[in-house]
Amino acid sequence: MQTRDQVHLDGRWVEPHGTEVHELVDPRSGEVFARVRHADEVDVDRAVAVARRVFDEEPAWPVEERVKALRGLHDAIAARTEEIAEVISAEMGAPAQFSRQVQVGMGLATLATTIDVLEDYAFDEHLAGIVVAREPMGVVAAITPWNFPLHQSLTKIGSALAAGCPVILKPAETTPLSAYLLMEAAEEAGVPAGWLQLLPGRGTVVGAALATHPGVDAVSFTGSTAVGRSIASGAGASLKRLSLELGGKSPSVLLDDLDDEGFATAVRTSVGFGLMNAGQTCAAWTRLIVPEARYDEAVAIAGQVAGAAVPGETLGPVASRAQWDRVTGYLASAVEEGAVVEHGDASPALPERGFHLAPVILGRVTTEMRVGREEIFGPVLAIQTHTGDDDAVRLANATEYGLSAGVFGRDQDRAIAVARRIRSGVVHVNGLNSNRLAPFGGYKQSGLGREYGRFGIEEFLEVKSIQPPATP
Repeated sequence: MQTRDQVHLDGRWVEPHGTEVHELVDPRSGEVFARVRHADEVDVDRAVAVARRVFDEEPAWPVEERVKALRGLHDAIAARTEEIAEVISAEMGAPAQFSRQVQVGMGLATLATTIDVLEDYAFDEHLAGIVVAREPMGVVAAITPWNFPLHQSLTKIGSALAAGCPVILKPAETTPLSAYLLMEAAEEAGVPAGWLQLLPGRGTVVGAALATHPGVDAVSFTGSTAVGRSIASGAGASLKRLSLELGGKSPSVLLDDLDDEGFATAVRTSVGFGLMNAGQTCAAWTRLIVPEARYDEAVAIAGQVAGAAVPGETLGPVASRAQWDRVTGYLASAVEEGAVVEHGDASPALPERGFHLAPVILGRVTTEMRVGREEIFGPVLAIQTHTGDDDAVRLANATEYGLSAGVFGRDQDRAIAVARRIRSGVVHVNGLNSNRLAPFGGYKQSGLGREYGRFGIEEFLEVKSIQPPATP
């Protein structure tokens, strides 16, 4: 059984002050496979002191050296793809191919884009006789989730280091092992001591201490809306910069001008995205909004896609027993509130091994139902029907979230017009696009700030105007 009993501070692996040992459970089997010793508040103080020193007292890290180190990090992680993918599969249950191609591959793609942007980024801009300088804002706490542990860590680390900010990484307590491998890769890449540190631990201990620490200038958090609110409250006392990527209840809207082929493609794309990572994706389209006249057609196609997802093979388990209980609790409430179970079992028994859960398609879902409003975070799709574009927009916006959405229509101009009316930070039109230069983030309760490309880097920059005397 693997044991990790160190934290990474100031370029070295050292014994933490914290003494709690956390057991990691493989959701594929339900068995303990590793143990990790947690950091505590004293370790947070130690890490912040180091980060403050490198930011406040040492020479600024030159841009060209940042580029070199980040490219080295990218290459070192790429060389460890198989090892990291295996660890992520054990930590949160993703199938091997998905771990390689998405969990690791998507993280590498995001980091590569950040590096490309950094190489050409103009930190100084000349505007109307003044200099607008963009400068690193300070020490960054990066608090990452369990569903995409490497990708979210690389997204935050890459952007913050590109901006010239030292980073303290606090991975999710259930998926910290990939972060250890990331740190080993950072050592190989030559990231200078103190610029990237690792503190595994509980969110209620390490995460809370980072969010409230007066020596931390910015907090970048991905996770639930409830925890995001708590972090915002704690960080507010010292007016920290916040980047919060939170929950979603994302719609995919199919307009009534789609032909048969276009409609089928739209349903398949939407359901496939909704089930990605066993539905444990904040941006997943978990509400399929179709014309009333095509409800039966949508149900049939969605059922085909869901039926092809094989638990344990093409579909991983949900990440924990707590998550299994959460999802099945939502299924029970959906039946009680009148949703129609169009595919799958809404009252499954807990498997003998692991936390596998077959996809469930719920039909005739209304905005009054919990499954029509709240984030489930499991392989559950809700189908709703609309009577036209105005009604479709109303349904799409009938949630407290606004992270992601899709719109499909034969007339692309019309589809884009509908997309503009949806209150969401990201709207894909007629397909799923993965341009890492595009900003990612949410409206409403889905969070604050943006990630990816220059938008991600600018989350960690302060803007200063340098104004020389006016010419006589």
